Amino acid sequence: MGRILAHVGLVKKGTLESQTAAVDRMIADRNGLFHFGSLIRCSIERYDRDEEEWTGSGGGMLDKFVSTPFGVEVAENCVSKFLVDLPKATRLIVMFGMGSRQRYVEEVRRLLSSTRGNRMRQFNEVAYEDDRITVVHVEHFASQGRLIPQWLGEGEYRDHPRSEYCRLARQTVNYAIERFA
Repeated sequence: MGRILAHVGLVKKGTLESQTAAVDRMIADRNGLFHFGSLIRCSIERYDRDEEEWTGSGGGMLDKFVSTPFGVEVAENCVSKFLVDLPKATRLIVMFGMGSRQRYVEEVRRLLSSTRGNRMRQFNEVAYEDDRITVVHVEHFASQGRLIPQWLGEGEYRDHPRSEYCRLARQTVNYAIERFA
């Protein structure tokens, strides 16, 4: 998580230990400038009728989950409890997860728009905003395989197309900091 947040400019670059400590302090600060979230995909399973099994990951997790009345109820309750009545100082939400073909970004934007009662305007492929907050999606820190190195643009993935999302996230964070300074 620290490496990801350092790449977008929210944590100082440094050792794993220093970045971990910085993230721990930021998360513990309930009145901080940043709000961290990972919605649905980390704690919910859905029943896949085709496979006849429960799954907690994979492409389309959120959009498939909220395609059921139960899923909509759970997702809206979660957003209502944790993402509607934010501290006044909270202006930037860093949302971990982007999904296959940005479906997670699109679905969270739709969910936030309907639950918060105002339209979240698309800022770029990984971010959206309303008059109060900016939400930026970054690679999920628990992503498997090459996803994080590709997103970070590290090593052999320096020019990987997925690293454009990291650049857009960094651009969004800079914009949000200037916007709310």
